[in-house]
Amino acid sequence: MRLATSFRNWSLGLATASFLCAGAAWAQPHASTQQNMMQQQSWNLVGVNARLDHKLDASSAHRGQNVEATLTGDVTTANGMRLDRGTQLWGEVDQVQSASNGGSSMVSVAFTNARLKDGRTIPVKVTVIGVYPADEAQLAVTGQQTMPPAPRHVSSKTQIDQEPGLLSHVSMRSSVRNYDSATFRDNRGNLKLGQGTFLQVGIAPASRQG
Repeated sequence: MRLATSFRNWSLGLATASFLCAGAAWAQPHASTQQNMMQQQSWNLVGVNARLDHKLDASSAHRGQNVEATLTGDVTTANGMRLDRGTQLWGEVDQVQSASNGGSSMVSVAFTNARLKDGRTIPVKVTVIGVYPADEAQLAVTGQQTMPPAPRHVSSKTQIDQEPGLLSHVSMRSSVRNYDSATFRDNRGNLKLGQGTFLQVGIAPASRQG
């Protein structure tokens, strides 16, 4: 994907500001056994790009709603499992808050399974580490030249804070130690992520430490 030239300066700033190793999570932690297990795991995630299979709209989303994305590249996890391009990530909306009277909205999603091309389904740990517009025209408006390559390693301490700009008024925050994969917020109404929105994610099998 080709975008505008100022990406290099922006990406350096994002790399400095976003990959935080300490501090509180943006959203309230998921109060469940699953959340406790995530915090205790020592994850070794590998980066890969994916695209959202359908739109996500805070005005109509509900907790438990299915969320799906498809890998756009091949990746081999740290334990040697290969996930081919076309592998589907499955999950659900974990939390949602629609906008009231023009206020803010929030949607939290958790990808928990991957459907391999041979039909098998495996549990996975997925953390979104970047989100980008669905098409080249939108990316050009933000002053991008290219999406950064997916990192080869995403540590258990990684937290991401992506401010509004790339996706208009939408911000994204995530933490490898959280149960959910990402929390999206729009402070100017109901957030909308279009079909095809690019997600850069860290992934590992969830049946054992990555």
